[in-house]
Amino acid sequence: MKDRVDLVVVIPVGPRCNLSFVEDTIDSVYDFVYCKYKIIVLDDSMEGAGQKLKDAFPDIDLITNARSHGRWGGLYINLCKGYRHAVEHYHFDALLKLDTDALIIGSNPQEEAIRLFKENPNIGIAGLHYTEQSNTDFYGNKIDNSWPRKQLIKDTCTWKLIRRPLPNLTLRKYFFRAIRKGYQIGENIFGGSYFMSESLLMRMKEEGLLPQHNLKGVNLEEDHIFGILARSLGYELGDLASGDLPFGVAWLGLPAPPEELLKHDKKIIHSTRKWGEMDEKDIRSFFKKQRQTQTGVMRFRMPQELQAVDR
Repeated sequence: MKDRVDLVVVIPVGPRCNLSFVEDTIDSVYDFVYCKYKIIVLDDSMEGAGQKLKDAFPDIDLITNARSHGRWGGLYINLCKGYRHAVEHYHFDALLKLDTDALIIGSNPQEEAIRLFKENPNIGIAGLHYTEQSNTDFYGNKIDNSWPRKQLIKDTCTWKLIRRPLPNLTLRKYFFRAIRKGYQIGENIFGGSYFMSESLLMRMKEEGLLPQHNLKGVNLEEDHIFGILARSLGYELGDLASGDLPFGVAWLGLPAPPEELLKHDKKIIHSTRKWGEMDEKDIRSFFKKQRQTQTGVMRFRMPQELQAVDR
């Protein structure tokens, strides 16, 4: 029998991760999520990082890979393990994927996502929604989205398809299905952090897409793969990043100064690796102080069920 939670959080841990930074990301979940939730850690480190995290946070679910899946399609395969575990063991209103360089900086970031999925059951993934060839985020940053458009056309519609025939023919099938359902070429939800609905994940499981192993060899990031698969099943992608919506995310560093992220009421940020002269240690220190001020006390990693009651 499945357990009922409001939120599932999935965190993939790869090689060369700074364990103290990963613990800080998990601590931010403990400090700012005030509902019933479950954290699933996917250990792809090959260095025992997952067990160390399990020792520090005994109530997490740990999935350890026997061998590393790597990036691109391999990360899609790895994430599917966590998403499949989620739908097989829990009923939930939303699933939050957090990279290890993502961080929660505001209270109850899941509320907007749960409301969005309930009001719009056709939306399957939500976050920073890339649509056309170029986009602008909440802070006015220009986002070039041309690469996935070119890559998709090259690998599914030109002679270069034969370089990886099985992965590319499989991708082509779902790509064409997605286009027939209204998919814009290159459309996706930025992969550093996003929400997914239980409905989409259940449908993906039923269709044999958690995972579709032939997609491991495609030359696309996992967020593009999930976007195509969601659209091929008739789901839409949703915005949770514009204006004062909760995501303040970018690829190589923060999208705005830390103070501006708080000013705009951002609740989930990526990437903590840099902003201006600040490195990851500086950024995490800044938000940890804010976290302690907001929550009033340091959390001592008590079981999350007790934290929900404590709130």
